[in-house]
Amino acid sequence: MNKQNSLTTIPSPARASSLLAACLFLLGVFAACRATPTPTAPAHFRIGTADSTQYIAREIGAAFRAAHPNTTFDFFKTNSAMTLRQLAFGQYDFAFTERNPRADELERANAIAYELGRDGVFIVTHPANALENLSRDELKKILGGEINRWSQLGLDPPDGQDVIQVLTREDGAGTRAVLEEQIMQGARTTPTALVQPTNLDMLDYVAEHPNAIGYVAANIWDNNAHTRAVALDGVAPTRQNIANGTYPLLQTVFLIVPKTASADVTGFVDFVASDEGRATLYRRISARQTN
Repeated sequence: MNKQNSLTTIPSPARASSLLAACLFLLGVFAACRATPTPTAPAHFRIGTADSTQYIAREIGAAFRAAHPNTTFDFFKTNSAMTLRQLAFGQYDFAFTERNPRADELERANAIAYELGRDGVFIVTHPANALENLSRDELKKILGGEINRWSQLGLDPPDGQDVIQVLTREDGAGTRAVLEEQIMQGARTTPTALVQPTNLDMLDYVAEHPNAIGYVAANIWDNNAHTRAVALDGVAPTRQNIANGTYPLLQTVFLIVPKTASADVTGFVDFVASDEGRATLYRRISARQTN
């Protein structure tokens, strides 16, 4: 009796060829159905920053690059006035500043200003200085040179040095503009003031000279252990008081973007306005809420 093997069937060469073709077709269909990740096109941004916004710009840039790994940046730091001037000459793709740009500056740069949030300007002294609070009028008299000794404020001279050394920023710096507008109101800064080129230089000088007084952007000070921020008009220099608007010396952080921005720049602006972008801003400033 003949027995037929029902477990194994050896196909003919022609049938084997047909089966192979069918398998290759099915594999092709399966591969086509699988999601193929599209690599993000590389983008490069030239970013201008005022001295007070340098860390804000870098942290937002790092957050953007985490979501877009092919992105690279060049950062150029100067003051607000120079940043806006250089943006007008096309040296940057966009810029961060810490003061409200004037209409003529935006017109010259053919740009739009986006308000990102609120920062403060803190008055800083050496930790050995007993000064805890100043009125705006006292601060004006100190910066103007009318009050030039710590003993005039009823304070023991810090480290035996009674003469007040006033520090200031260069013309064009946003923090200086805030002091001139909100405190000096047309009065001139004392000619004995020492000009400091950056916020960090200001902090370093105060940290090394107990008789000095200066001012820095709040986001740069950031609880600096070597200096002390002074209350103004009885309002403590805190992020909470900046956020609620009670701290007297406030400045606004802006993102300045050309009206003819590229698609890459528009994508960066959209990121800054996103939840992730605003969360990054919150780490340094009181970010503006958007609907």
